[in-house]
Amino acid sequence: MSGNSPHLSRRTFVRSTLGLAPLLLAACSQVAPATRTPTAVAQASAATSAIFPTYQPAANRPAADFASAGPLYEDGYNNYPTNPVRSISRTPGSGGSVTAFVQPLQPPPTPLENNPAWQEVNRQLGAQFNFNMVPVADYRAKLTTLMAGSDLPDLINVFRGINGIANLPPFLSAQCADLSPYLAGDASKDYPNLAAIPTFAWRNSGSVIDGHIYMVPVERYAPGTLMLKNASIYDTEIGANYVAKDGDDFKRILQQLNRPAEGRYATGAYQGVAFNVDYYAAAFGAPNNWRVDSSGTFTRMWETAEYKAAAAYAREVVALGVYHPNTLTNASIKQGETDFVGGKIAVFISSFGNPWNDVWRQARSLAQPFDILFVPPFATTSASKLGHFYNVGFQSATALKKAAPDRVKELLGILDYLAAPFGSQEDLLLTAGIPGADYALDGSGNPVLTDRGNADAGQVPWKYVMQRPQVMYLPDIPNYAKTLYDVEHTLIPIGVEDPSLGLYSPTGSAKGVTADLTWYENLADVIAGRRPMSDYDGLVSDWQNAAGNQVRNELQQAYARGHA
Repeated sequence: MSGNSPHLSRRTFVRSTLGLAPLLLAACSQVAPATRTPTAVAQASAATSAIFPTYQPAANRPAADFASAGPLYEDGYNNYPTNPVRSISRTPGSGGSVTAFVQPLQPPPTPLENNPAWQEVNRQLGAQFNFNMVPVADYRAKLTTLMAGSDLPDLINVFRGINGIANLPPFLSAQCADLSPYLAGDASKDYPNLAAIPTFAWRNSGSVIDGHIYMVPVERYAPGTLMLKNASIYDTEIGANYVAKDGDDFKRILQQLNRPAEGRYATGAYQGVAFNVDYYAAAFGAPNNWRVDSSGTFTRMWETAEYKAAAAYAREVVALGVYHPNTLTNASIKQGETDFVGGKIAVFISSFGNPWNDVWRQARSLAQPFDILFVPPFATTSASKLGHFYNVGFQSATALKKAAPDRVKELLGILDYLAAPFGSQEDLLLTAGIPGADYALDGSGNPVLTDRGNADAGQVPWKYVMQRPQVMYLPDIPNYAKTLYDVEHTLIPIGVEDPSLGLYSPTGSAKGVTADLTWYENLADVIAGRRPMSDYDGLVSDWQNAAGNQVRNELQQAYARGHA
């Protein structure tokens, strides 16, 4: 649930900037990244090793108003489905207790003893489900401590998947259950809601290591970073359907939107993204994070001529004076969003999903409301290809501690319940709670939360342990599902994949965070004009020496093992 609306919404997802992935992570398979059609992606998925669960969309999910075109796409719904069906025919638990280690991204829920929704979920699970809820600031340290001990919880949710936590693969293989006998290939049919999780989420999260399944991923959408507009400004001054013809035309658009004397700038950003250079890199044909050639050699995107050209272009854009001055002081995307919703900037680079949803809702709640809509990407020249960096396709992944086969099956059954499809009775309970106490249906059949509904249901961190595939559903925003449906059909066909996703680099987990943040800080100085463009190659060398070359070697080794 969103705090800005009483209606159901997709869950808040904080997109991490750490680990091997840069600020514009993406992708859907470990193959040489290129612009690929959904058909090509589907063919690649069909050729995936039998170790991955056989993908099968949930058979009992309700018919969508805007049906998914394949695993990379989401179903879209204008209203909550009527007459929700029961997805789980058996009680998965055996009456004991289950504890999950998890990093929630919302305020604490109503405690179990005062929470009838949580109690009802426990009853249906046949288990006393408890959470070890660890604040974001403490998560990494507490997970590291947990991994070093022997007293493990039943379920361990690993935020951001395989990378970012030192020694995670050895821990998984030594202390966590090998799920391959239960989930590999057609064995996953015993857990149909887990089999409905698209293959790209299993692969990209690193849930499969050296031919064994050790985690179950929490899936997220495929589209990544995109440009949003204040539609009241852009549509009036540029044109509702106008798309930049090329890089020069885009600079003209920004200059036309720029009115600093009136306190409005064309665009803005925040610290850590180097003036959104990665968005421009997609327009220049740069690889998404990494590129791998036919020999298995990896090249980081900023080692390419295309990325360097994007940095030079971003420097030219900044020199036009079209970025809001707060760009240099905004500490987070939230501060940049405040300027955007406040009408101080006309276009803003953000992400598909909740970052877009949040600002759109805020803009619609103002005294003078406006819509925040999508600006299609442009190519830098009339002859160049359009490109879009896919998102990573997952939020986290959950491992099970080693146990007897019957216990592993029980825990997988519980995860299968938590992954019940959108529009099912289980999903409605997990997301909205108890009818009457936590929600009531509006005239269109949409759950509208009571004052206690969010704390009883939405803030219980079920969705961070396991959740169904994402859907496009926000009934309080008119035409929401159709709008996102059209955006998916614009971006996914031109998507570029990241071949490093799902590959583990010890150096990347230990040093990659610092090296990447240093890169973006220094590049921001170049793009801002505080350092000459001639410093660019030296910054690349600094990154290579700090961690990059070793990360490259480790990725190449992991890639070779997976393609032997």
